[in-house]
Amino acid sequence: MKNIYIAILSIVLLCSCNSDEEGSILVSYPLNNFRVEPTTPGLIYPTNNLVCTNFNLEFDWTTSTTVTLGTISYLVEIAADAAFNQLVFTTTTAQPKATFTLEQGTSYFWRVKALNSKGYESSYSTIQTFITEPEASINTIPTISSAVSPALEETVSGNNLLLDWNAIDSDGDALLFDVYFGESNPPQLLAENLDVTTLNVQISANKTYFWRVVAKDDKQGVAIGRVWNFRTQ
Repeated sequence: MKNIYIAILSIVLLCSCNSDEEGSILVSYPLNNFRVEPTTPGLIYPTNNLVCTNFNLEFDWTTSTTVTLGTISYLVEIAADAAFNQLVFTTTTAQPKATFTLEQGTSYFWRVKALNSKGYESSYSTIQTFITEPEASINTIPTISSAVSPALEETVSGNNLLLDWNAIDSDGDALLFDVYFGESNPPQLLAENLDVTTLNVQISANKTYFWRVVAKDDKQGVAIGRVWNFRTQ
């Protein structure tokens, strides 16, 4: 009788498992446990409640990621109202930045969401607002024209490096500089309110570094430079 119970139990266990030809148990997982939509971008610039004297303005946000295959693009919306019923600009771009020419003396609201080429999309980012100065002719914002050293995507060596950049102000205003530097993009603030156009930094071999300069005049004019990068060997 004991042998009969063992035989019946073996049959029940065999029927309760699905196996492939090699004897491994096949297990299926529900797809809805996986996140398929892209992550929500974070807004970088223009910052919230910024008073802006630059009307040809570059908007920047953090990149989005997704576990699914396919490319990511970004839908940017700029509106005259917080409800986004009065859209002023809208565009879709593959880069985490876009430039728009703005009107003087205007309040704007902006937001971004990520789109996946497989049809998934993220939530909208938080909404940020800023205004443009009504009389831009009173003050011309500074200009950050180029990186002197290192050049864009240059390969350098050593443990110390002098960052050197060009900046001018057509009004002749005194300028102060904030420098953002590091291995992440966008880079983190390293030094602020410098009154020179150079900064010595420590670097390591086999790295990629990113840096950006913000120029400020004494009339609240601010220019945000592009993100430059270089590599070390």
